[in-house]
Amino acid sequence: MSTPGRILVCLKQVPVPGRGVFDERTKRIRRDDDQAVTNPLDLHALAQGMALRAQTGWEVVAVTMGPPAAAETLLDALRRGADRAVHLVDRRFAGADTLATARALARLVERERPDLVLTGRATLDGGTAQVGPQIAELAALPQLTQATNLRIGDGVLAADVETDVGREVWTVAMPAVISIGRGTEPPWVTEADPSAVETLTAEDLGGGPRDFGTRGSPTFVAEIRHEARKRSTEYVSVGFDAAELLEVAFAPAAPEAEVVVPAPSRQIWAVAEPLPAGGLHPASLEALACARSVAGELRASVVAVLPCDRPQEFPRVLYAHGADRVLVLRGTEPAEYRTDLVTDALSTAIAAHSPFAVIAPFTARGRDYAPRVAARLGLGLTGDFTALEVRDADTDEPDLLWLKPALSADVVAPVIAHSTPSMGTLRPGSFAVRAVRDQREPDVEFAGRSGAGDDLCNAVERRVEIPDAPRLAAARLVIGLGPGLGTGARRVAERVATTPGIALVATSAAVAAGEAPPQLEIGPLARSIAPAVYLGLGRHDLGTLQAVKAARRVVVVDPGAWLDAFTGLVDAVVTANVEGVLLDLLLAASRPVAS
Repeated sequence: MSTPGRILVCLKQVPVPGRGVFDERTKRIRRDDDQAVTNPLDLHALAQGMALRAQTGWEVVAVTMGPPAAAETLLDALRRGADRAVHLVDRRFAGADTLATARALARLVERERPDLVLTGRATLDGGTAQVGPQIAELAALPQLTQATNLRIGDGVLAADVETDVGREVWTVAMPAVISIGRGTEPPWVTEADPSAVETLTAEDLGGGPRDFGTRGSPTFVAEIRHEARKRSTEYVSVGFDAAELLEVAFAPAAPEAEVVVPAPSRQIWAVAEPLPAGGLHPASLEALACARSVAGELRASVVAVLPCDRPQEFPRVLYAHGADRVLVLRGTEPAEYRTDLVTDALSTAIAAHSPFAVIAPFTARGRDYAPRVAARLGLGLTGDFTALEVRDADTDEPDLLWLKPALSADVVAPVIAHSTPSMGTLRPGSFAVRAVRDQREPDVEFAGRSGAGDDLCNAVERRVEIPDAPRLAAARLVIGLGPGLGTGARRVAERVATTPGIALVATSAAVAAGEAPPQLEIGPLARSIAPAVYLGLGRHDLGTLQAVKAARRVVVVDPGAWLDAFTGLVDAVVTANVEGVLLDLLLAASRPVAS
């Protein structure tokens, strides 16, 4: 008689949106019993587990790590139909960052030996999107991230995977770790039996005192900074001055000079991301701008790391945007992206060259490989950071502070890593993209190897549906569509968004209603953006407005006034004077500075 399969679903208790509070003394989120819920994306993972159980008859086991109060999350899972639950509860788990959390969960995976491990893509409180891939690396399992529509057949799991430009269909050998991108919450179907919750301590999991909690965490929060920028949202029911809005959006930034570091003693790496349809993701050039922002203080050179077999003109573009050198990782063709190949190549390169810091983009692919690289090398990784600072720059051992918004951007947490290098994934839209010198052929080094990988994950189909979606990262004016606007509004918005420097997004409600693709979604569980101007049309809830909190100007237009709003915007764009100003500003922003 065959042993029935098992699905382990990882859940986290998080603060109720808008009610989370940091403890100034411990630098941790305070988790009060009456101010916490189960992370919504984790409930989506639980729903996927339930659907697979209906297909296979496998056991669904819910697991959480947290203080005694977190047991409520497991009781919630049991009410929704989980077969049993495991609570990792021990003071030695307290203060764990994502890697220490993944280490504890990976030990549970070894103990439970599940066929599948399911996690939500990210959490409301941190939004790092790291734990799933880190569990996979530590447990030596294949992974898929941002997956939906799981199905099992012929001994393998098939899933749809959302990318920044479309969708892919993958198969993966089991056991495997799957991070769920979106879905629905399972309803309550029964009463919870507290006796179905098993508690495990650090001693039960094994390992030493430096494996878990604060002592096992390579990153720590240095301080808590309360966000001082409180921008009010302008609600408009009639026309507005569209020309003035364009001027705000495309106001010229201060010219950026090239950073010249004599005799650099360190390296800052910025990982570039070639797009499947050609060109570089704008977040790649933002990573270079971020690296340049601290290169002078750190006396560091900037190295662009390019996972690409055929670099073509990319090194010249990367040099123009501030890369002193380009490291090409072979065996990582972007059109045939595989997690294992990029992870192997980047991990090997880091171990060989020992850079001071590694910046990767917080894109669908960056969220896939960067956590796995950090787990393999035991490095501190700060997810979705927005800026860097240097502390003790004049010493031999300066600290690099990765500034990370938390709790829906209500606070900023400067994170320091014990490891060298430290790593971070940069939120797109955080840095302006501007060339700082003329293009020329830089020094290029080749590393990596050609290989077929482990063949545990295979892409069955790759579809590029919205090749221009990454333009959002560099947009100065963003138009956001709320639900219920209709086809006419969407078509006009798409036409306006073809203007250089303007991009289109949609609220989570609009995506859920099928009115926009997920690649355009903004929101607390999707992504936050920081354009100069955000022009919202139709209904915008609090979560959406939190996701655009960093914009210089936020204007929301009533649903019934969208036509007047677009008429004014289109007239402003096509008016000769305004169009000329717009083009001049765009040219000035992208014009290289002579070297």
